[in-house]
Order: sequence, then structure tokens, then C-alpha cells
Amino acid sequence: SHLRVARSTDGAHFAVEALPAVTPMDAFEEYGCEDPRATLIDGTWHITYVSVGRLGITTSRLTTTDFRTFDRHGMMFLPDHKDVVIFPGRVGGRYVALTRPMPGSFNHVIGIWIAFSDDLVNWGGHRPLALPRRGMWDAVRTGASAVPFRVPEGWLELYHGVDGHGRYAMGALLMDADDPGRAIARSPEPILVPKETYELSGFYNNTVFSCGHVSLDDRGERIRMYYGAADSCMAAADFNVKEIIGSLVRC
Repeated sequence: SHLRVARSTDGAHFAVEALPAVTPMDAFEEYGCEDPRATLIDGTWHITYVSVGRLGITTSRLTTTDFRTFDRHGMMFLPDHKDVVIFPGRVGGRYVALTRPMPGSFNHVIGIWIAFSDDLVNWGGHRPLALPRRGMWDAVRTGASAVPFRVPEGWLELYHGVDGHGRYAMGALLMDADDPGRAIARSPEPILVPKETYELSGFYNNTVFSCGHVSLDDRGERIRMYYGAADSCMAAADFNVKEIIGSLVRC
């Protein structure tokens, strides 16, 4: 797998570039580069992506200002680790990232963690944030999807969850504005589930999986979330942010 750039002037019609933008570079990426998340910090886009190789699943980072040239900064987290999303700027003086370690011991609890850094290179303060919830739409695993964004109530994250039947759906997580390591509220039910034919049948059935969103107005009241459908095509869904927040239940 590789990463490729698609450009649009209206957010609906895209021209996909003929050549890959990012291809595997070393042994950590020999099987591919996947699931990019792009965060804008001080005029520079920081892109995290999953690096897959025989040594495991890791997360790497690169930067760009024009999506034509890219500077690679190497591995961020040891294997097995994915779904890393960087917050847009420092919070309380530190950079923040949502992560998802993939433990192979005991109960294999795979969920969203949080980590902190002074330089975007060395990360610490790891702790769980939004783990799977038994019997719910995100009972088996949770993972960060879109880049978190500020709302009056705090930080809002659109994340994916997997239920006991293997269905990938999308929901939301609200975090404290000053301490994003404190979860305030979560979706009791998903805000987007696979129901269209192109979401139900494909390379990986019954799946909606997002890596990003854009704002549709100056106040950020409406957003468009782009997502993979059944791992076979790309789709988009528009949301009212206030409606998402209103649907959440306190943790």
C-alpha cells in the first residue's frame, strides 16, 4: 500500500494524482503505508501514518506544506501501534496525540490511549482514554479517526469502534479543553453505521472508517467527514456539530 494525493476545489469532486506521493522507504514499511491523518500546526501539515512490515505495525510521521514534497521524520511509536492522531497545536504547553497500542497479552484490550510530547519526537505520559465498552457499538476495539478539534465544550474527536459482529462504525468522544486526557462524554450509539451497499460489501465488509474531516463553514458548526467504505471506496458524510455533542452521554 502507499499514500496518494487527491485534490479538490469543492470538497466533492477530486482529481487523483497519477503517481504515489509516499511509498515504502525501509524495512518498517516494506508491506505498505496506510491510514494517514493530517494535522495543521503553525502552517505545516504533520501527517501520521501506519507503517507495516515484517517487524510489526508501527506509526511514522512526515511533514509537508504543499502536499508535493514531504519530509520524513521516522517512527513515532514501537510495534504494534496504530491510529495515531496529533492534536492541532499544543495543549497546556505540550503536544498531544491519541494513540492505540495493540497488546498481545491477557485480554487484548485494544482502545484509545493518549500521549504527550515536548518536541513531537519523544512521547510519554501514556494512559488509556476511551477503551471498548462491553455490549455496546464499540465493544471490541476503539481507535482515533479524525483530528480532534475545539468546540465550546472541549475537544471533540470522531472515532471508530468495532462491535462483537465485526462492524466498524463511527462515534464521537468529548475531552476536557485543558486536560484532554480526561474524557467527558461519548456516543451511546454511533453517529454513522454501514448501511449502503458500498459500505456493506467490499474488501472488508460492514465498515465505515474515517481518517479526517473538514469544516463546511467559518464557525465550524458543520463538518464533512471523509471515510473509507468497506475498504473499497471513499465516501463522505456531513454533520451538524451541535447535534453530535447533544447526542453524547457523560462518561
